[in-house]
Amino acid sequence: MYFAMDEIGFENAEKIKTESDKWRFIYNVAKNYGFEGIHITPSLYKKFDLDIDNIPEYFSDFKLTFHVSEKDLEKSLELAVKHNMYDVSIHPPPSSSPTEKNLSVELFKKSVDKWLNKFLKRGISFSLETHVAGEYFLFDGLYEFVNFIDLFPELGVLIDISHNYYNPQYSEDDIINILGNKNVKGLHISDALRSAEFEKGTHLPIGDGTIDFTKLLKHFDKIENLYGVLEIKSNNEGIERSLKNLKKEL
Repeated sequence: MYFAMDEIGFENAEKIKTESDKWRFIYNVAKNYGFEGIHITPSLYKKFDLDIDNIPEYFSDFKLTFHVSEKDLEKSLELAVKHNMYDVSIHPPPSSSPTEKNLSVELFKKSVDKWLNKFLKRGISFSLETHVAGEYFLFDGLYEFVNFIDLFPELGVLIDISHNYYNPQYSEDDIINILGNKNVKGLHISDALRSAEFEKGTHLPIGDGTIDFTKLLKHFDKIENLYGVLEIKSNNEGIERSLKNLKKEL
């Protein structure tokens, strides 16, 4: 497993506003943290007004992955090919009313079938995130998610550990048992605390919650070329500490 940067830290997020070369700043931040990869998301390039069409060539020093919305798949494929990215991932789409859910699932099947083939033909994996909850997304829980991805054996899986664990229905063992034998390409890694409200109980620095990362990393580190995205909303120290804690477990 290699670790990839998602958030840059609160202090860096303030400092980048005054930087003239923001891409170089992002590069230096990732190097200083010791990341091997960068998980490029709208929260990175849109938040800091980066020109996503012109990622500098020196970013080839990192293993790049892309996390986008379903609406941006055509553009993401173009950029993934251009910058030799390993994987492009998306959220499940928003949920619909119960009467429209079956239709939405069928339409999403057609979309996945179309784009999965396009990505695979270009040598890029295409993955679906396990950020699931019926109130917000099309799949109500991990079993509905698995029923869908089993229709597409070559579809990748991006496991959002913090969100899945925050649901008291799923323990570390459940995450491993339900998803561990699937085509897992990456992990969104952050700690979680079930006793707190959702916004305060997810995306925590490693060690600030109650997730047993020793158990999870011991299992998923067996997967070749797995990327672990540090999806921590914290200050710079929290990101540094999280990365050190994770590396101790491997």
